[in-house]
Amino acid sequence: MLTKPPRNEYNLPAKEWRCIMKNPVSILKGSHRQRALSLLASRRVLSRQDIAAELGLSQQTAMKIMNYFAGAGLADCIGEGDSQVGRKPQMYAFNPNAAQIIAVLHEGSLVRVGALNLACDLLVEETAEISGNIHEILVEVPCGFAERMPKLLADKGIQTSRILGLGLCLPGVVDDKRFDISFAPSFALRSSHHIGDTIKEVSKRLGTPVTVENDVNAAVYGEHSVRNTPDLAFITIGSGVGMGLVLDGKLRRGPVFTAGEIGLIPYYANGDLLAARSVEDFIGLDALKQQFGFDRHSGVESMPPGALGSMIDMVSDVAAYVIATCAAILNVTDFVLGGLTVELLGDGLFDEVKRKAVSLSPFGVKLHRQRLDCPSLVGAARKIIDMQMRTLLTLDRDGE
Repeated sequence: MLTKPPRNEYNLPAKEWRCIMKNPVSILKGSHRQRALSLLASRRVLSRQDIAAELGLSQQTAMKIMNYFAGAGLADCIGEGDSQVGRKPQMYAFNPNAAQIIAVLHEGSLVRVGALNLACDLLVEETAEISGNIHEILVEVPCGFAERMPKLLADKGIQTSRILGLGLCLPGVVDDKRFDISFAPSFALRSSHHIGDTIKEVSKRLGTPVTVENDVNAAVYGEHSVRNTPDLAFITIGSGVGMGLVLDGKLRRGPVFTAGEIGLIPYYANGDLLAARSVEDFIGLDALKQQFGFDRHSGVESMPPGALGSMIDMVSDVAAYVIATCAAILNVTDFVLGGLTVELLGDGLFDEVKRKAVSLSPFGVKLHRQRLDCPSLVGAARKIIDMQMRTLLTLDRDGE
């Protein structure tokens, strides 16, 4: 049964969108192309006979799909048969550099911005000090990077083709449909703040669609792409404390976009429930700096051994409690632990959290280190690719 067409999330020209809406066959074409592109991207080199056999398509349909990919620059013909007997090229290689995605991650006083390709390879990146101004983060940083990107890529021997989109990863509760953000201490925001006009401004300047996502949601989406598990929780401990969730292969945000906000969970010591503070009040970077003098600049080298041990013990207690609790409630066993604090404290913290979480939980919790250098940037790129390709692969080229 045909599924209904996607919403016009990227404001395609009305004529093109009406064409999709009035022609269900184009939706089926788009579905075949999406499956074929996913297969080609994972294998990198395929023949159209491979596409037909693995996806259960006719040879003619497979040929049209691969010709479509070649025309769109998504695949290159790399093998030709004997032209004297009329044989045509049949081997195709995925072209991950057919388009680039710009992704931006806000990390307190720093912004990390990079260009990724269709395989979510991080091609080039920069880090910028910012003042915390939302306009600076959402507009000036990505637009300035976009202007420099052609030269940055050319220095690596990569020709800029087209920018597929911009993905913004922000701390706080993010409504990615209405472009609202709230509970974002880095921006001094607790109530909802609309950033739609700012998003429109940067979209217009770049001439490309823009998406926004919670930073940890983006991280779990990125890590999930390199792991063979339907369910995954990504816990980050840094300036803030949060969790991103993928359940049954899909990002879980919740009806009010607060799924995974573990930093707001009440946590209390010495049995005094009424004196409970939030998890973030205990193990967020500001709290650790206040209690132990620990921050990203001083590192662990300047701390007395006793203070370091006490801090690791406290952070691991709270983190293990959160992991065991979430494992019981969500029926998730695979957890990834990341974030600035985890990076700075290294194996000492990770091993303690793992030991305590496994001991606390009867459900076979498995704690993993993150595999990607910057999973949030990869997750933001994946979101752009998934949403853009779903739409663009439904469109016909040259009346096809």
